[in-house]
Amino acid sequence: MSQSLIYLDANATTPVYSEIAQEVMHCMEVEFGNPSSSHITGLKAKRLMEDTRQLGKQLIGAEKGRLLFTSGATEGIQTSVVSALVAAKNHTIEKPVLLYGATEHKAVPNTLKHWNELLEINAEILAIPVDKKGLLDHQFIAEHSKNALLICTMIVNNETGATQDIAALDKVIRDNNPNVFWMVDCVQGLGKQKLDLDQTSINYAPFSGHKLYAPKGIGFLYLSGDAPLTPFIAGGGQESGARSGTENLPGIAGLKKLFELMQKGEASPFKSADVLASYRDKLAKALSHTFDEIVFNNDFSVSVPTTINFSVANIAGSEVMNLFDAASIRVSAGSACSSGAASSFVLDAMNLAPWQSENAIRLSFGPMASVDEINSACERIMALKDKLANACMLTSYTKETPCAVGINQYVIDGNIMYLIVNQSLDTLLITPIFSEINKVKRLATKQGLKITHIISDKPDFADVFLDSQFVDLATDKVMPEFNVELCDRAVLFTHQCSQLKLALTLDAPNAVTEINSTELKAQLAANKLDGIIDIREHYEHQEGELSDYLKIPRDMVMNIPSHRLLDEFASGQLVKDKHYVLVCRSGRRSKACCELLTSLNFTKLNNLSGGVAFI
Repeated sequence: MSQSLIYLDANATTPVYSEIAQEVMHCMEVEFGNPSSSHITGLKAKRLMEDTRQLGKQLIGAEKGRLLFTSGATEGIQTSVVSALVAAKNHTIEKPVLLYGATEHKAVPNTLKHWNELLEINAEILAIPVDKKGLLDHQFIAEHSKNALLICTMIVNNETGATQDIAALDKVIRDNNPNVFWMVDCVQGLGKQKLDLDQTSINYAPFSGHKLYAPKGIGFLYLSGDAPLTPFIAGGGQESGARSGTENLPGIAGLKKLFELMQKGEASPFKSADVLASYRDKLAKALSHTFDEIVFNNDFSVSVPTTINFSVANIAGSEVMNLFDAASIRVSAGSACSSGAASSFVLDAMNLAPWQSENAIRLSFGPMASVDEINSACERIMALKDKLANACMLTSYTKETPCAVGINQYVIDGNIMYLIVNQSLDTLLITPIFSEINKVKRLATKQGLKITHIISDKPDFADVFLDSQFVDLATDKVMPEFNVELCDRAVLFTHQCSQLKLALTLDAPNAVTEINSTELKAQLAANKLDGIIDIREHYEHQEGELSDYLKIPRDMVMNIPSHRLLDEFASGQLVKDKHYVLVCRSGRRSKACCELLTSLNFTKLNNLSGGVAFI
């Protein structure tokens, strides 16, 4: 039976709070007028919009400034950058620069680059370095501010929660350049710390609604009284000509309810900083209980309490994600906006160890989180400790039958690594991958394996496993203890039981055909499939068997962890000319496995695009 969902990825987005959703729906059904219309319905809509604007200004301490409604933070960033660069276009600085924090959301440097070229500003774009806590280098800012046209910083980092000292930044910027334009991304700060923008010299500050329980597609931009504004969207002249297009009144109504909730004092559903800090402490304790080799990448003393960024040595972020997903806990690998990245550019900028950046997991909760939600999350996280024996390339293990005996293959970013383990637990490592070495060592320790031989064309690996015998991939050699033969850079493996000989694929796998869940169900209904291969690890099945979801006989589904596919094939459990569909959580691992089997002349394979998430 499926567990209830625990959502701990609030820095990516939040669900719309029920009272806010009701207000949005009421606006769509009842208060639906166009604020530009002069009749009563339009006047009511205009009043709603202006009331929201005033509430927003009070909330962020910006009575002296202006508040412009936008579609979200990205539009606010565009408007800020375009306005500042147009105003600074006629500068007399010999070598102008544009400064931005090295850990800024990618929307900022990408916007700077785009408009710097398009407006022919031709300024040098410089990233402001950060220290290991993620705090900006004020000396760097002092050195470059005099030539800066625009400085972009953020109040709270989306990956680590690191908070910048705005008062100290204000001083260093204005001491060195009183006239430079300054934009501060305030998206992750709203609702998590007090904002008083009138007490700063910030010129532009974009905000986004969907990071704080309001709908997607609505945001607002603060502008100081003296900040120049070039409309980013021209047209009918809405927002006093500052931002054309019919206003998103339902979204604005949602913001109004959000602002009201935030200012209800003790009756507000928003928790205090002390309560949120206690939540973080509970979660950090639960994580430390479950993961022995955990490192917290953000310094809690300089971070908002709603964000935890951590890495586990020897366990890839994707594997931790699978573990959490199996427990119905949603977290993210680094930033949601860069989920395809191999590492975190934020942690790289902080000069953390490569493995911390590559394995990083971000856990974030909203300021409305309840103690029951946090306690439930902690219970599930601590319960994962017993399942860790199944993570990191492990399946169930007993002293009588070590799970790694036979052939194990791992496909990582198009590269393939093999471990061949004999009955004596001597192990042959073929074409090792640097990023996986620590996990190989962990596997060896857990199962009592001894890496006796390594086959590779990279001699550096001989220094990693000093007690192992290194064999160059180009060497012709017979290794009977592993049933392996090397010939002309080809590796041939003969399975001990079936005597089936496999030519192990060393190159990038072939492309495969993907189908969606609708096509899968149609093929099942038409009896066109010989079977479904579920390549998830055993611990990922705790929410229920795939056969139950698809309402098919259990013997139609084979549960084979991804790294044991070749061993199952070599032992005769898989047949090349049968029609299989491979399935995993997201479709990524199963696609890699599909590609691998295709390279071994499987002709009727399909991958389920999107994985079980879309069944």
